[in-house]
Amino acid sequence: MIRRCNVFVRSVILAITAAAMPFVASAQEQGGSSFEAASRSTDPAADWGLVMFLTVLFVLGLFLLSAIGYLYRRERGLTWRFQNPEPDHHTHD
Repeated sequence: MIRRCNVFVRSVILAITAAAMPFVASAQEQGGSSFEAASRSTDPAADWGLVMFLTVLFVLGLFLLSAIGYLYRRERGLTWRFQNPEPDHHTHD
């Protein structure tokens, strides 16, 4: 359980880092360097806030649906034989 939680935390940190990359690049581009190039990025659309909100809402809904499915499968004991580790082939009874 702790290992799964550790993997989840690392995944979240990696996702946040990847999502922050455009902001980091934008901040570096607008720095006070001697070469003042025009920004190559476009201005955000008028409804970008709504799009971001719906995206976050969709991702959270997907996480919730996955969690409910996992808990249902675990509580009902719905495991298949291919998920179990293979028995030791060297035992001779």
